[in-house]
Amino acid sequence: MTEIDSSVRRRAVLTGIGVALSGCVGGDERAEQTPPADDEREPLSGSWPMFARDAANTGYISDIEGPYTEISREWTFETGSAVTASPAIVNDTVYASSTDGTVYAIGPYDGTEIWSFETDGPVTTTPAVTDDRLYVGSGDEYLYALDANEGTEQWRFNAGDRIDSSPTVDGGSVYIGSVKNDVFAVDRASGEQQWRFSTGGSVFNAPAVSAGTVYVGSSDRNVYALAADDGTEQWAFGTRGAIGASPTVINETVYIGSRDNTVYGIGAASGEEQWSFDVAEQVQSSPAVTDETLFIGSNDGFLYAIERGSDNPEGRWRFSTGGPVIGMPVATETHVFVASRSGNVFAIRPDDGEIVWRIEIDSEIQAGPVVTEEWLYFGGTGGSIYALSSG
Repeated sequence: MTEIDSSVRRRAVLTGIGVALSGCVGGDERAEQTPPADDEREPLSGSWPMFARDAANTGYISDIEGPYTEISREWTFETGSAVTASPAIVNDTVYASSTDGTVYAIGPYDGTEIWSFETDGPVTTTPAVTDDRLYVGSGDEYLYALDANEGTEQWRFNAGDRIDSSPTVDGGSVYIGSVKNDVFAVDRASGEQQWRFSTGGSVFNAPAVSAGTVYVGSSDRNVYALAADDGTEQWAFGTRGAIGASPTVINETVYIGSRDNTVYGIGAASGEEQWSFDVAEQVQSSPAVTDETLFIGSNDGFLYAIERGSDNPEGRWRFSTGGPVIGMPVATETHVFVASRSGNVFAIRPDDGEIVWRIEIDSEIQAGPVVTEEWLYFGGTGGSIYALSSG
C-alpha cells in the first residue's frame, strides 16, 4: 500500500487441491469425472450473474466478505486459448468464456464441465445469465441466447461486427456494443432488435443501465446517456481519450475512466462533470463502487481508492499490483479483490489498503475476479480458469 500523493459438448477436466497458487498448473493428465446430477449441485452463497454483477455495473456485493482466510486452490479448468473476460456465477454453475470461441458451464466446487457451446469467433465477453437463459457476444458478430441449463442455442442476433462488449440485461432487453460503433437493445425473448444507436467509435464496454437510461462509453472519447426504451440520446460527455472501460452508476452519478488518465464523476441526469481525479496512466479498468469509496485500476499498476462523497474527491490510498490493472476490481463488505497483468490476484482491506493475501500464476490476468462468500474465480491468458476457496 502506498499513500497518495455452434455445438454443445461435454468433457471432464483436471481438478486439484493446493495450499497456495504459484504458477500455472501443468501436465497432460485429466481426472475423468462424471458431471453431478442437477439435484446434487448445491447453490453457492452469492451470485454474480453478469459483468460487474448488476445492470448498474457497481461491482459491489455488500452482504458477504469473500474468501480471506486459509486460501487454497480447489481446481483449474483448461480451455483452448486465453481467457480475457470475468466469469459469471448463478446458483450452482460458473459460466466462463474463452478466446477459443467457446462458452463453458462449469461445476463450481470441482471444475467439472457441465456443457460447452462453440461459436465461430473468439469470445472475450462475460456472459449474462438470468431466468435460465445465458446471453453472450462473440467475435463472429453474433449475440447468442443459450439455455443456461443445457447450453442449447435459443436464438442469435447479428450485430454486424465483432462483439467485445459484455451484455447487460435489464427488464426485457439485452444491451450490447459492437466494434462497428453501435449500441444495440435486443429483445430478450425473441432476439429481435429493439433499437440501435451509432457512436463515432468502437464500443468495447458493457453498458450500464439505471432509472430508464443506458450509459455507455465509446472510442470516440464520449460517454453517452441513451433512453432505454428507444435509444434516443439524452446527453454526451466528452473526455480527452478513448473509453474502453465500462461505466458505473450509483446515487445519480456515472463513474468512468478514460485513456486520458482521468476518472470522471458525471451527473446521471445532466451529463455535467461533478468531479475528476487524475492518475499517472490510462484507465482501462471499470470502477467498483461502494457507499463511500470508488476502487479503480490504472495502467500505472496501482489500484486506487477514491472518496466519493464530495465535489473534490481525495485519494484515500493506492496499492501497487506490479503490473497494469485493466480488469475490474470487486468489492465486498470487508475486502477488495483485484487482479493485475503481473499475474497476481490480491485481497486488500478497503479502509487502509493493506494486503490480506496474494496469489500468482505464470500468465497475465486481464479481467477481474468474481466472488461468493467462500469462493473466488478468475481466468488467465494462459487459457485456464482458476477456483480458490477459503478454508
